Amino acid sequence: MSSRLLTVIVVALAVIVWAVPLQLAPVWADTVITDIPVYREVADSVLDGQVPYRDFDLEYPPGALIPFLLPALAPVGYGEAFSVLMLLALIATALGAMATARALGFDRHREAVAGVAIALSPLLLGNLVETRFDLVPTALVAWALWAAASGRHRLAWGLLGGAALVKLFPLALVPALLILHLRRSGGAEAIRGAAIGAGVFVAGLVPFALLSLSGTWDLVQYHLDRPPQIESTASAYLLSLHALADVPVAVENSFGSQGIPGSAASTLALATTLAALAAVVALLVTYHGGLKGTRPPGDARLMVAASAATLAALMAGGKVLSPQFLVWLLPVGFLIAGRFAWTAAGGTVLAMLLTQAYFPSDYWDLVALQSTQIWILVLRNAVIIGLVAAFWPRPSVATRPEGRVLWWRPPGRPPRSDSAVAARYLTD
Repeated sequence: MSSRLLTVIVVALAVIVWAVPLQLAPVWADTVITDIPVYREVADSVLDGQVPYRDFDLEYPPGALIPFLLPALAPVGYGEAFSVLMLLALIATALGAMATARALGFDRHREAVAGVAIALSPLLLGNLVETRFDLVPTALVAWALWAAASGRHRLAWGLLGGAALVKLFPLALVPALLILHLRRSGGAEAIRGAAIGAGVFVAGLVPFALLSLSGTWDLVQYHLDRPPQIESTASAYLLSLHALADVPVAVENSFGSQGIPGSAASTLALATTLAALAAVVALLVTYHGGLKGTRPPGDARLMVAASAATLAALMAGGKVLSPQFLVWLLPVGFLIAGRFAWTAAGGTVLAMLLTQAYFPSDYWDLVALQSTQIWILVLRNAVIIGLVAAFWPRPSVATRPEGRVLWWRPPGRPPRSDSAVAARYLTD
């Protein structure tokens, strides 16, 4: 199958899944919980002449205004236009992951698995993919990974800076990209590349900071002040104690979600956050060590694995783990090389299915502390913790031939694409 035909199939599959089951099947079409009214309110405020951060609060970076405003300018209803925008972002994510697969030296089967899995992801995650804007920064991350894997490092930095300007989570990928760029090009070029990413991010933020520095700082303060969200690992631990032994747990509505107040929850959230940061440091050390003697595309495979493990660690340890965060795994979860490729891909699918098992249809049962939903949440978070291990950038990721997901290829001679991609880097 040619690359062009595969692209057509993946795009068509994404459109069909989005247009038919996601819109018509009751299990996916029933929008129980949606953030679209929040986005529309922001868009209406801006169109009325109000300035974000100065005239009204905004919990997202200013780049988020683009996906909020575009649907308001469309000649159709806001919800319909927003849905189309997210479909385009899903397609862009799938195509970016497929391009990254080729840059990593994967065979056509692995490329197809990544593209098809992302096209089918609305069936795994439900309608949160069209009622949240996370697909927009995720699409930018997908293409940033491709740019880095294919040696277009300055473009990668620019895309990563733009993604962080839409939502902050791509900032977590800066160390992985910096280590790869340092390894390939040296310190001076890596600094210039990082400066491009920082410049994109700062250029989008500075105008608003000049208009209202305190209001812009509230973007950070908002996330520092909120209590552990009910779906975080710290909260899930307290919920499990409630389900097992009737340990009292209170749930409060604040910061646009439901959280667990109190010193116990805050202490646990701090502990999980520190554990996540320690895991990130450890995986970055492993990643850096694994790069020694590694040539492209092996070094890029390590970079993708380090990026995936970083995201999974911060999701598992952060004090907020909203369901839409699972979207962030789309560009990386199906692109892990080596003998844990199947574990990584299967775990990514399982984490998404477990999320949909309680959200959105049974989310309020979780808030009501129903045991079934609590244990589904605990299992989901355990799977995400397991994904940190599955994604781990072990040195064998760079040297072991990548097996096919679903059709495993035994170790042997690397595919031709490894040599083809490496040829452009034989200067070091």
